[in-house]
Amino acid sequence: MLALAPKAPFIGYGGQFEGYEGQWKTANVNNWPYLEVNADATDALGNPLPLPQRAPPPLAQTGLIQAKMGASDDIKSTTGQYDSSLGATSNERSGKAILAREKQGDTGTYHYIDNLARAIRHVTRQCIDLIPKIYDTARIARIIGMDGEVTMARIDPMQPEPVRKLEDEQGNVIEKIYNPSIGKYDVVAVTGPAYATKRQEAAESMSQVLQGNPALWQVAGDLFVKNMDWPGAQEMSERLRKTIDPKILADDDKSPELQAAEKQIEEMGGMLQQMQGALKNVEQSIEAQEMRTKQFEAQVKAYDAETKRIGIMQAGMTPEQIQDTIDGTIDAAMQTGDLAPQTLTPQQPQPQM
Repeated sequence: MLALAPKAPFIGYGGQFEGYEGQWKTANVNNWPYLEVNADATDALGNPLPLPQRAPPPLAQTGLIQAKMGASDDIKSTTGQYDSSLGATSNERSGKAILAREKQGDTGTYHYIDNLARAIRHVTRQCIDLIPKIYDTARIARIIGMDGEVTMARIDPMQPEPVRKLEDEQGNVIEKIYNPSIGKYDVVAVTGPAYATKRQEAAESMSQVLQGNPALWQVAGDLFVKNMDWPGAQEMSERLRKTIDPKILADDDKSPELQAAEKQIEEMGGMLQQMQGALKNVEQSIEAQEMRTKQFEAQVKAYDAETKRIGIMQAGMTPEQIQDTIDGTIDAAMQTGDLAPQTLTPQQPQPQM
């Protein structure tokens, strides 16, 4: 109907366009800088005629406007994208209501995302089929992760196993070498928010968690700073990572039950070492006591043998010899420390009766 609507023409008197018919006939298709009229055209009294004027354009019909609005609603219903999903102001005021409305829009357009995931899986399967045929020599491939971090992967199609691990003297894996021509591989395509959106949501959630429990800074502070967008966030994250306990950063795939058992075994090992140390101290104490007992017994035997020897010798000795022997024994005991010297007080003379 719009195409069949008449265009707004120029209206003028006959004879005004004489001599300039070509310009006026193409005025609706060419952008002429000016349009001229015949100045000799006059009315019956000889007065010059007024200049030609364009007729007012036709007004839009109400039916066309309603048809246009209906077509717009049909397109929205087909695509599942309504005005509120596109950011237009609606009756939602709270953040939860706005998120719920956005989820409704996502549900209405899930088939687009699903078809995109199918296309990605199909293309990736073709890449997996072509990789063993193209990567036919040893090389190093550059891989970019979802977070933009760049890593290197060594490929050697001549090795017999699909993955070969290079370990150091302590058994730690320092590098892996892959052979993509061995084995069968599949593709998994997951569609959803972009990595930048996920990072922003993660930063907001972690901010709330850290505000409620500041002690988590010592455990996951580097992950929180890593999801920030300001310059220097990655460098700060690496520095915070160096302050975290290495046991927390260890890449351990052991089950919680196995970790608890290893911890219990470690505690029992410590208790066993303590018991061994205490037992060793007891053994040393017993050995020292036995040694002191043996030394005392040897001293008793020596004194007994000396007493017997003196008794045997006493039978054939004079009193002066006995006194000399006793004095020598006392001197020897004092020199060895078995007899401590004492201060002898002079004896008072006894009164004679």
